[in-house]
Amino acid sequence: MKGSSAKYGWFKVLCLVPPPPAGLSSVQTDAVMARCAGIFTKADYLVPPLGLAYIAGNLWRMGFSVGILDCSAEGLEHKGAQRRLQELSPDVVITAVGTSTLANDRAFLARAKEESGGGLITVACGTHATVLPQELLGDGGVDYVVRGEPEVTCGELCKAMAEGRDVDGIEGLSFLRMGKVISAAERQLVEDIDELPPPVRDLLRSGAYSPPFAGGGRFATLLTTRGCPYPCIYCSTAAYFGRTLRRHSVGRVMEEIGQIERDYDAYGFWDDTFTLSKPYVIAICRGIMERGYSLPWICMSRVDTVDGEMLSAMKSAGCRLIVYGVESGSPAVQKVLRKGITIPQIESAFRLTRRAGIESAAFFMFGTPGETLSDISATMELALRLGADYASFNITTPYPGTPLYWMQGGETSDWQHYDARHAPTGKAQILEELLNRAYRAFYLRPEYVLRRLFKMSRPGELLTLARAGISVVRRYLFGQR
Repeated sequence: MKGSSAKYGWFKVLCLVPPPPAGLSSVQTDAVMARCAGIFTKADYLVPPLGLAYIAGNLWRMGFSVGILDCSAEGLEHKGAQRRLQELSPDVVITAVGTSTLANDRAFLARAKEESGGGLITVACGTHATVLPQELLGDGGVDYVVRGEPEVTCGELCKAMAEGRDVDGIEGLSFLRMGKVISAAERQLVEDIDELPPPVRDLLRSGAYSPPFAGGGRFATLLTTRGCPYPCIYCSTAAYFGRTLRRHSVGRVMEEIGQIERDYDAYGFWDDTFTLSKPYVIAICRGIMERGYSLPWICMSRVDTVDGEMLSAMKSAGCRLIVYGVESGSPAVQKVLRKGITIPQIESAFRLTRRAGIESAAFFMFGTPGETLSDISATMELALRLGADYASFNITTPYPGTPLYWMQGGETSDWQHYDARHAPTGKAQILEELLNRAYRAFYLRPEYVLRRLFKMSRPGELLTLARAGISVVRRYLFGQR
């Protein structure tokens, strides 16, 4: 816990990443990044819970005693996590629940309340909680649901509880009263996101976050924007933020990078699309170079938002890898997904990225409504010819809050397969086998293995990549979860 001598220093708030279901790896979910609704982590790596760090930052500024417990990063299973909670004895636990881990997360919170003698207050946030608050309330595990952008609502809720006041009227809050779900009005988005304090990264175990694509060192994430203007049917960002795009000032971004440069080995711009504005990206790159910042970084991008000039500036500023959402090699499927990109644009972006000396990762998905085996073959052919350094294959999943979810009826009670690796409905066995086949076809090519070995620059990178490779092979060659 990070203590405080301020007014609410006696009131302890713990931001929690629950332990994963027994025997399974964790999934990615986040309190701020709505797209992370519970995506299966494919290579046993973890990324920092940035949304919880933002919530903690705001609570710390308000004067609360605050901590972050990432059970996966700590290697804690259910029993160990419950023991740690008892040791920390928080007054409130705030967690971002995942779609596929919903039953697990609720059961863990219910047990935590029981172990505390009923005095622990539990708060859930995240995409699933925002769209379906009634699913989390009423079973004894969750006392309050924070809908949408969480920092201000969590702060107001904790302040009301610390002062013994009623929580009625706190915008963005849902709770149960007399067996009925009460939902206050929606909270308006924070217009100037520079007003939000930075995430408190010093509460995170930095050594636990070391994804293979980051080169094997301590990895941090940051956001330069919130929101996305695009209408892709598989993304739930709009359910959280609408189509509004808000940017941090370049000065604020430089402040965060300065802190990261002192404590980490690499970082990632974790925006939905970092490259939306060429002038903004170039201004950030210029700021990085003018300040002499030297850490390598990665980012998320769309293939129709980059050009040679931007990529050259990014390379000069330390960009190591760009992750592109390609999704499909079929124009017909691209149209269904409302992605708004073409195959020539995809091929051009990867060619320009390679020419700039930046590595690339391509994300693909199988199982879009109406997709045929021919469409999937086209996707595989594209994956093999793009020359990407990494590829991620996923099953199209109708997460709550996405247009795809509403198109498919908007109802279910069995969420365990909503993790982008298992087909939640339809031709599950076929799709999962095609997914396994895609990983084998991409990563077990002799020329690919040799190219990766040739590109490695230090022993730590070799070790990290080997660990990731073992976990991918275990899952996609031998079908282990």
